[in-house]
Amino acid sequence: MRLAGLLTLLSSIGVPAAVASGPPPSSDPLARLDALHARRDDRAAVAEGLRLASAALAQAPADYEVLWRAARATFDDSEDPSRSSDERSRLGKQAYDLAERAIAANPNDVAGQYWAALSIGRYAEGIGVLRALANGVEDKFKGPLERATALDVRYDHGNIPVIWAAYYLELPWPKRDRAKAAKELERALAINPANLRARLYQARIAADEGRPAEAKALLAGIAAAPVGRYDAPEERRVKTEAASLSATIR
Repeated sequence: MRLAGLLTLLSSIGVPAAVASGPPPSSDPLARLDALHARRDDRAAVAEGLRLASAALAQAPADYEVLWRAARATFDDSEDPSRSSDERSRLGKQAYDLAERAIAANPNDVAGQYWAALSIGRYAEGIGVLRALANGVEDKFKGPLERATALDVRYDHGNIPVIWAAYYLELPWPKRDRAKAAKELERALAINPANLRARLYQARIAADEGRPAEAKALLAGIAAAPVGRYDAPEERRVKTEAASLSATIR
């Protein structure tokens, strides 16, 4: 089913003033969801994205394009730093369930696999790495991430290798592997040289390995980088995280 009647339904939904400012929104609900995701550091945009995704799911509960975008919108909601760890984990599980439905509808597209991996990762953060490993969450994370890598490693501005790097860095000793993480970061930067999170993780590795000057230089580069080269909300988030890390390095 392809969103029959959804345009009429969505046209009756009011858009908050904070979201409606600027060019008139597209009448295509999928395009609107994409545009709202690009503004996901605006809480009004996130709230509107969730409303649109919910309306779209009500009309087309098995539509792949709706399902993966609904997973993404729910994951975006989990990014809110004001939420508790438990809330963020719960939203991660909700997003994962939606992404799993998307994969069932179409297992051969990168988006469903990618958002499944990210979402179950958010769930794992909330319950703790050791508990996640004990409960078999690692396979639920690695499976879709491996599939996403095979389908399109360049997806989402080269972030798939960055996610692999984060995985290798977050594993408990002795499974943690900074060398593998570093190789994945090199791959991410070959795809997207502007990727700030890749630079942030390089700085983290340098700091952990006793190279504070290198770490500081990488973090200074992040601070000086212009915003808007590939994903403005992500770039701003990384700048904030980089400033926090920089304050801890002596």
